[in-house]
Amino acid sequence: MNRLATMVQSLALLKGVILKNRPLYVHYGITHRCNLRCRMCSLYRQGDARRELCAQEISRLFDFLKSLGVVYVSIGGGEPGMREDLTSVCGMLVRKGLRVRVLTNGTALSGETLQGLSAAGVREVSVSLDSLDRGKVDAVCGVAGSFEKIMETVTSVASIFSRDGRLLLLNTVVSALNIDELPRLHDFAVRQGYFISYVPLEGCGDKRFDFCAQDHEALDRSYDRLLALKRGRNRIFNSSRFLELSRQYLKTGGKPFACDAGRLYFSVGPEGGVSLCHHFKPVMDIATLDRRTLASRAFRESSRRLASQCPGCLRPCWAEISLSAHHLPSFFEMARLFREARR
Repeated sequence: MNRLATMVQSLALLKGVILKNRPLYVHYGITHRCNLRCRMCSLYRQGDARRELCAQEISRLFDFLKSLGVVYVSIGGGEPGMREDLTSVCGMLVRKGLRVRVLTNGTALSGETLQGLSAAGVREVSVSLDSLDRGKVDAVCGVAGSFEKIMETVTSVASIFSRDGRLLLLNTVVSALNIDELPRLHDFAVRQGYFISYVPLEGCGDKRFDFCAQDHEALDRSYDRLLALKRGRNRIFNSSRFLELSRQYLKTGGKPFACDAGRLYFSVGPEGGVSLCHHFKPVMDIATLDRRTLASRAFRESSRRLASQCPGCLRPCWAEISLSAHHLPSFFEMARLFREARR
């Protein structure tokens, strides 16, 4: 994608954040299938290739979403690498003028697929990495040898996507398992040429990952260090406000930010259902797309009521957009991060 297209996308994002009157971002779970059995995720149990949208349906859906104002789409799962047509789908979305990020667990994308994604115009790749301890990673992923595969992917992505303007991310789910490793994971990201995003754990049903009062000292120590890093040269792809809220959220839970689900962002499931976010049932699907409904005052008010009733999460893909829209220091900080990432 050339610099002019990138500038057009950036201006569209800026306009949407300022006006707050259109959806800017979509998380598209292209499949629920996955090759791992992670302890903190059960989406793979819902995986069914027969229910996933075909390329033609995906094209129609994103023509509709782009007409609403959507600029940015993250392709997640499950594991996107389970889709044999991932490269062609991503290329199609890039040609529509969308900014595409691929989120991977790091064990299912071959070098050939990564080369294809780069050639298709994908400029952003996120690789999940929760620890630098081989045993911990394999235990979390539920599959022996996962750590080695992730390390290979981290190296391959850095090599294949090394040209200017590419954004490479490590996604780290913060839990009691890795709380002491957060600064060290940042240093690893720097060495590999990545930014790193810290994602607070949502309840996963496994108490080994949950924080208790005895963990708060370690949690404070790590987040104090991350916030200190933010004041100097760093590769942390979270705003300072997000990090402060993360500490609070991990200690107490609750709803830490004003959610704009259904207004600034949507979730899309493998079957094409469009939801405010993953917590809610679809408001429409591939067969019932209706721009007037989503643009109506009644829908906006309904979305606001639903979001206000949500128990809350702190996923960066939602929270950072809302913080940028409502918290001026976060807006400038995230703008600077994107500018630095694309040098």
